Amino acid sequence: MMSETLHILCVDDEEHILKTLERFCHNEDIPMLAASSAAEALKLLENKQVNIIISDYQMPETDGLVFLNEVSCRWPEIIRIILSGFIETTAVTQALQEGKVFGFLPKPWQRSELKSMIQAAAAQYQTNIRTKGTPS
Repeated sequence: MMSETLHILCVDDEEHILKTLERFCHNEDIPMLAASSAAEALKLLENKQVNIIISDYQMPETDGLVFLNEVSCRWPEIIRIILSGFIETTAVTQALQEGKVFGFLPKPWQRSELKSMIQAAAAQYQTNIRTKGTPS
């Protein structure tokens, strides 16, 4: 699917969502880590290579936008995608406009939507890496 192996971190407090994402990534030959909370995800990020994060919006301890904003500050190179069945559109639109979030996926999603979003995120990550190495 991608020329260089990228690693995805999926964050959701619903186990069946993580299992569904895990199956998708396995079928697409994409390495995936899973976390059931933002705190668990932050611990993983400190020790693991991650290029793309797909995070749920509504989680018990914090919302996904707060989590992804922290990721944006600490690891700006990671491409961030928000996932939700219910979303406060103003907050998501603002996060997209400010570059805090790369994309939004609705729950439930279509397999083709998920695949397209991951491909676009992977392409953006590769572009960011190439331009980062280019002198301005």
